[in-house]
Amino acid sequence: MKKVLHVSRDNKFLDFAINCFEQVNHGQNYYMVIDKDRNKESVSYVKYESIHPESLSNAVELIGTQSFISQFKAVIFHGISPVEKQVLDAIQTDIKVIWFGYGFDYYPLIDFFMLRYLDKKTKKYWYQEKNGLAKIGLRINELIPFWTFFKSRNELKSVDRVDYFAPVLKQEYYEIKAKHPGFRAEYIDWNYELGKEIFDSIGQEFATGKNFLVGNSASITNNHLDCFSLLTPQIIGSNKVLVPLSYGFPKRFKNIIKSEAKSRFKEKFEPLEEFIPFHDYLSRLKSCGYALFGSIRQQALGNIYMCLALGIKVYLHPDNPILDELRNQGFHLFDFNQLKNESPAERPLPETQKKENRELMRQMSLKENYLQKTKNLISLIDSFE
Repeated sequence: MKKVLHVSRDNKFLDFAINCFEQVNHGQNYYMVIDKDRNKESVSYVKYESIHPESLSNAVELIGTQSFISQFKAVIFHGISPVEKQVLDAIQTDIKVIWFGYGFDYYPLIDFFMLRYLDKKTKKYWYQEKNGLAKIGLRINELIPFWTFFKSRNELKSVDRVDYFAPVLKQEYYEIKAKHPGFRAEYIDWNYELGKEIFDSIGQEFATGKNFLVGNSASITNNHLDCFSLLTPQIIGSNKVLVPLSYGFPKRFKNIIKSEAKSRFKEKFEPLEEFIPFHDYLSRLKSCGYALFGSIRQQALGNIYMCLALGIKVYLHPDNPILDELRNQGFHLFDFNQLKNESPAERPLPETQKKENRELMRQMSLKENYLQKTKNLISLIDSFE
């Protein structure tokens, strides 16, 4: 078959995908990584050697060149940000386009302004950042979401070129279809190889620390300010509060998180501001006994899986769809209301529940056959005329 073109910015998930595609479709993939310096040395996250860094302008020009694009039967986008959208617009109409969604890139199709995913304290900050007219408009939009509908429709037009779509959760595809019946992309079942990678890396021991992890990034939808308010001195004790901040939107929100955390937790606050190798991050997680994820939408699933496998007690926002999904699979997870009402004696996760969560992760890493999903996708691409 013709090669498959993969388009991605420099991100930490691409190596998981490359691992699958090279096992199933070895040598028939071309990995284009958008990088302003067009230099492998400047690529921070992707470790696979056989990538092709391109500046955005070069990528757009290359995609529009017939002698280049004719090598490929399909183009797979690993996330579609405004950067990838420019590449997407340059693709000829006879090439099939597949979109592996991350969450940040397709949630604007559901709620463009993301207001429904901000908790009380975080939303209050977000409104303080707006000028008078924008603030009034957003408050009216919360009651009558006409502005969200208009913006989401425009967002839909920008991805109308996509033929197949793989979100993180299948229910998210149906939520988009319910909002936008005209969304033409067909659903495909494909996920990044997180479960097996996590399970193979954690070792035999459970996490033994008692620190608290909050969120997975500096993204505002982590609702850090609301999570921080739950962590009273009585709950924290002498332990630290670890907050990953190596990436996230909007960038200025990172300083708000740091300021609030320093004020509230003093020397107990430990920001993780730089991207660190996976095994080093795993070591930091093992210093934790508890993890709070304040997102109201699907987010941080890889971190949640990792914490469950390590025996860390995981607390999610009560409205997070992941909570019910994982509970229905048998995992022991908790919500913020339970954290508020727990006594110190109830807080540590019982050893039996740690073992049950670990076993479920083991089963899931075996059951979720990422290679089979990739084989199915390659068979689909083979069928393209």
